[in-house]
This record gives sequence, structure tokens and C-alpha cells, in this order.
Amino acid sequence: MKQSLVFIFLLNFSAFLNAQQVGLVLSGGGATALAHIGVLKALEENEIPIDYIAGTSAGALIGAMYAVGFSPKEIEAYVLSPEYIKMANGEFLPGQRFMLKKELPDASLLNIPFSKDSVFLKSLPTNFITPALMDFEMFKYLGVTSIQKNNDFNNLFVPFLCVAADIVNKESVVFRNGHLNAAVRASMTFPFYINPIRINNKLLFDGGLYDNFPAQELLDAFDVDYLIGSNVSFNAAPPSEDDLISQITNMLVFPTDFHLPCENGVLIQPQNNVGTFEFNRAKEAIDIGYQTALLYIDSIKFAIERRVTTEELAMRRSVFKANNRSLNFTSVVAKNKNNENIKFVEQTFIQDSLGGGINFEQFERIYFRLYAAPQIKYIFPTVNKKNKSEHELVLDITKQQPFNLKVGGHFSSRPVNTGFVGLGYQGLSESGFSLDLGSYFGKFYGAAFLRSYFDIPAKVPLRIFPYFVQNRWDYFLSFNNFFQETTPSFLVQNENYFGARIIMPIGNKYRVSTDFRGFYLRDEYYQSENFTGADTADITYFDGQSAIFKFEHNTLNRKQWSTRGSAFSCSFRYIQGREQSISGSTSPIDYDVRKFHRWINLTIEGERYLKITDFFTIGYNGKGVLNSQSLFANYTASLLAMTEFSPLPDAQTFFMEEYRAPQYLAGGGNFIFHFTNFLDFRIDAHFFQPFRQIVRTTSGGVGYSNVLQQGTPMVGGTLVFHSPIGPLRFSTNYFPSQNQPLTAQLSYGYVIFENRATR
Repeated sequence: MKQSLVFIFLLNFSAFLNAQQVGLVLSGGGATALAHIGVLKALEENEIPIDYIAGTSAGALIGAMYAVGFSPKEIEAYVLSPEYIKMANGEFLPGQRFMLKKELPDASLLNIPFSKDSVFLKSLPTNFITPALMDFEMFKYLGVTSIQKNNDFNNLFVPFLCVAADIVNKESVVFRNGHLNAAVRASMTFPFYINPIRINNKLLFDGGLYDNFPAQELLDAFDVDYLIGSNVSFNAAPPSEDDLISQITNMLVFPTDFHLPCENGVLIQPQNNVGTFEFNRAKEAIDIGYQTALLYIDSIKFAIERRVTTEELAMRRSVFKANNRSLNFTSVVAKNKNNENIKFVEQTFIQDSLGGGINFEQFERIYFRLYAAPQIKYIFPTVNKKNKSEHELVLDITKQQPFNLKVGGHFSSRPVNTGFVGLGYQGLSESGFSLDLGSYFGKFYGAAFLRSYFDIPAKVPLRIFPYFVQNRWDYFLSFNNFFQETTPSFLVQNENYFGARIIMPIGNKYRVSTDFRGFYLRDEYYQSENFTGADTADITYFDGQSAIFKFEHNTLNRKQWSTRGSAFSCSFRYIQGREQSISGSTSPIDYDVRKFHRWINLTIEGERYLKITDFFTIGYNGKGVLNSQSLFANYTASLLAMTEFSPLPDAQTFFMEEYRAPQYLAGGGNFIFHFTNFLDFRIDAHFFQPFRQIVRTTSGGVGYSNVLQQGTPMVGGTLVFHSPIGPLRFSTNYFPSQNQPLTAQLSYGYVIFENRATR
């Protein structure tokens, strides 16, 4: 009996030592799960074989990248790259935003899409970030490889599986075949952070909801002799009465058993305090995973006899990748969840390729161009094999709701408060169409606009943009704060203009446009600050036409108070029109002047922001203007038509003579300190240097100053909180030539107006 027991023990021990097939299971955990990369590094460096791999959520992404032939060092380099950080944050890379369809900025704080049969419930957002770059990268690295292995995950460099959650049937879904990028994307769909996708008509979410550690699935699917688990996750604590998040988490997430379901194996549990969405701490998580795995290496080596050298792995990876080839898509199918063809998308590809095949570079360009269309909310790409040499690109399109309501404005402790409301409609057929109607309202500024966009797919796509705008500015002594009385208006400007703009792209990053418009202007003003309610204002009418040619580029991360990106524009403008100026009671002389004006304006301006450290960013900007504008009937009328320099948003709410000139150079710097991702303190310093300025003559007329008189600085200091629904800030501004040079205000929202008619 004793001899038999010894024999059985030695037999089992021998089998234990000679275990050959090794499985690796990776838990979910967001940025915390990047520790799995360190575990992979430690295993490979110590020649531990990995024959099968399974993962959930972030573990599914890391496992899939390993399964398609990425080495741990390559995966580490990728997650530390700008591409990955932007992907995780729902951003785009430089050059991917399609400048052609960048719409005019407005003061909206909320944008609420809706349809006529569902005003609210179906209009709530289902995602915090836009996964456009994420889906493109996963298609590029996972989907293209998967189709060349017949979408069988057993044919990958390392056989692989992942799990997602079917919230209808309340069960896990295991993927061992199909579109690899879709399977991993479903497994990573963290609720409310990333929008879900459909696979086989099932709406799928993050695999961690029901199974955050698919060890048993790996054992069921593969012939595994030894199991290595890497887990960074844990089950949620019981809910409490006053913690809404804990209550929702416990309602949505099923408890997971993080123990190994077999005796032959080891569980590695890297302990780190990296948050779920702290992807900027990737290196920290990887290093902790690596150091933790090294603590288990001796035990793993004792259990696993077989070794795989790094040279052998490198050779196998090279052979595996050599069998992959670049795809040429011979056809495109674009459809929505109702299987309706989206002709606009298909036409865009057809026009770009002129009926030929579409290579991956073309696909990338068009994919991000389509994402810029306001009619399209979401695009998910997959590829089908038609035969050995032909592949079909399939795009699942989610249309944007046809209507959108915009609400916003600027609310300040100074009396320049302005509300904004807009209503838009967008449609999609063989071309794209949208219509926007909006209004600004307030004592200082009011406007109404109607504009539409026609997007025409072509080899060189076009956007045709007809518009009508009505503006009104009411300048008064607005240096006062909210609690002080303001004096009556001393200057009121009314503008009406209409026209059409034709825009063409230059690549994805640049665009050129030609704009033709007609305008009608009416300015009312007093030529003296000493006026009463009984006085009548001078009036200048100016009506005419304008033609504008403009080249522009813009990758700024915000429409105001930017901290990243760059912008550049160069515009040439021709203006002609007829002036009629009539004197009021405060004019030193009586007049009724009628004059024809014709001039050109060349303006070049740009800005750029450079990240120095995570805490500090520096920016710089410049603007140059050459203007041949002739003088109007008087000093004020001439100034009102003149180009101004107003780099600080608050400068646009003042009428400051010293920053207006026909020709000038100006520029400055921005020094930005980031206390958190949402809280900045910035110092903006600028200098305005005119070549000549408009001045009053001793006889009360109007003329030009001497060349290169002394310039004027402009300085601002701002503490700004970038909330999800607009900036809240406290600002101080210094305008040295004003009677009250230092101003301060607390405000919320955007200081954004419609474009001027002639400048």
C-alpha cells in the first residue's frame, strides 16, 4: 500500500514538473490593468512559454495585442505613446480632425440632440468619450490581422479568447472567433464611458460586469496544464445608503471569483494605486506588474520545465507577421442597425478612390473625415473576406439624432451678460445637409443667424455654406461691475450681411475657402462722452460687398482658453461699399457725407501651445495686418470700420481705440499652470504695435498719426475651471491706456460672437 502511494505521488509530481501547455488569464481594471504588460515582460525574459491567453476588458486588449504578435516591449511602447493616451481620452491625433467640416464656434454650453418622437430619454449620451481613434487603432492592429487568419482566434500567434457582457440575458459571451477588433471592443465597453456595440444583434458591454477573470473559460476552451493568472481587480464593497455609485455598481456588476479554478497554477496580484482612468500613469502600473511577477518566477520555473528563448519568440513573431499583408478594400458597405445603406458614406469612398481599390492610408483619411460630419455619431469598422485577394470594408454607422438644441452664453459680474440658444437639423442621403438657426440676446450683444451646410462627396469634397447674420453691439461704459449703474450707450453697431462660402480641404489639416457677401451696416455714436438723453447721435451707413479668400488650420483643444494644439490663418479680403454719414447734436460740425470706399485687407495670425511639463505649458501668438482702408467721414466712423486686436476674450467687450489701426504687428505669450486636468492658472501678455493709427486732427477732423508711434501692452491673469459644461473663471485684465486700466470679473461661459461683416 505504501509503495503504491509513493508511486502515485511520484507519477503526479512528474506530470506536474513536465507540464507543457501554459495558459495566461488577465483581469480587467482599466489603467490599473496595464500591470499585465509588466507580468508579460517578466515571463518572457525568464523564458516562460505562453500557449494560450484570455482576458477581460483592458486585459482583453493587452491579451489580444500579445496574441497578434506584439512583444511585451512593443505593447509597453504603445501604451506609453501619445496615440494610446489620446485613444484612452477619446481624442484625435494631429491631422486626423477634418478641418473642412470644422464649424463656426458659438457660445453653446450644452448640446442636446433629439428626434421628433423622442425628445429626452433617447437623447441622453451613452458615452463620456468619443472612441473614434480607439476603434481605428483596434481595427488597424487587431481586425486586419484577424481577417487574414480567417477570424479564428486559434490561428493567431497565441490562441486567444475574451469575454463581454450580454445585459439582456444577463450572461457572459465568450469570443473565440469573429472580428477580433469587435470582440475586444465589446469586452472593453465600460458603461457610460464608451458607447456599446452590437455583435450578432446583441448589445454588448464590458466583460467585467459578469466575469472579470475568465480563468474557467480558458480552461474549458484549451488544453491547459498550468495556469498563470494576473489580477488587479476586486469585487465592489457592499452598497451604503448614502453612496449612489456603490448602489449602481452593485446593481450592474456580478461578483467575480478571482481564485484559480485548478491546482496547477499561480495567481499574480500586482498591487498599485493607479486609478481606472489614470492612463498617464501607465509606466508606474507596468513597473509594479513586472516587479510583482518576478517574485513568482522561481515557483513558475519549478512547475514548468519547458522554456522558450527570446530568440525563438522573435523568429516566430517575424514569421507570423511576414504572413500578414496590407489589405486593399475592393468594396465598401455602410449600414446602420436597421441595415439601411448609408449612400453618403459609400459615395465618399467611391469618389475618393474613383472606382479603384481603397488602401489603408485612404481608409484612414476618409474614416476621420466621416467622423467630422455632424450627421454621423459613430462609426465601427470591420472587414470581410470576399475571396483570397479581395476584401470588403463594412462600416456600421450610427446616425446623429436629426435635431439638436444648443443652450449657452456668457454670464458675468460685469454688465455684458449674453444668452445663447440654437436649433439645428442635419440630414444624410447621397450628400450631407444641415441647417442651423440661432440667437444671442443681451443688453451688450444680440444676434440672429440662419445658415446651412451642403457637404458634397467628391475626390476633393466640397462644403457649400450659405448664411444670413444680423449683429448688434451696444457699447456703454462697461468697465463697471455688476452692482454699479451703467451710463447710457455711447456707441451702437448694427450689421446685416448674407452670402455664401465655398470650402475645400487641403488634406485633413487645412482648408481654403472663398466667401462672397453683401452687407448693410448702421453705426450710431456720440463724438463726445458728454451727452444727454436729449442729444441725437451721429449715424454712419455703409452698405456694399465683400470677397474673402482664406487659408486656415486649427487643432486647438478648446474653443476658448486653449492649452494644446495650434491655429493659423491667412486671409485676403476685398471690400467695397458706399458710406453715408450724418451728424448728430454732439458733432463739432454739421455734415452729410456720401463717399465710395474700396480697400483690401491682408491678415495673418496664429497661435501655438507647447507642453513643457505636466504642470506647465507655454504658448505664443502673433498677428499682422495690412489694410488700405480709406478714412470715413469722422474719427469714430473710421475707427469702427478698422481692424482691432483683441486676443483676450474680455477685450472684445470693450471699445478701445488704442488697439485699432490700419496696419499693425502684435503678439504675445501664454504661461499656463495646470493644477489639475480641469483647473488652470494662466498669464496672457500681449503687445500691440501699430505702423500708423487714426487720430483726431486739431480742427476736429480725422487723419493718420506718425509712423511707428509707441505701442500698447495688454495683460490678463485668469484662474479657469474647465467644467464639462463650460469654463468658470475669475479674470483680471490690464489695459493701460484706459481711465480704469485694471478690471476684474467672475464669469461663466464663452465670450464668442458671430463674425463681423467687414472685418
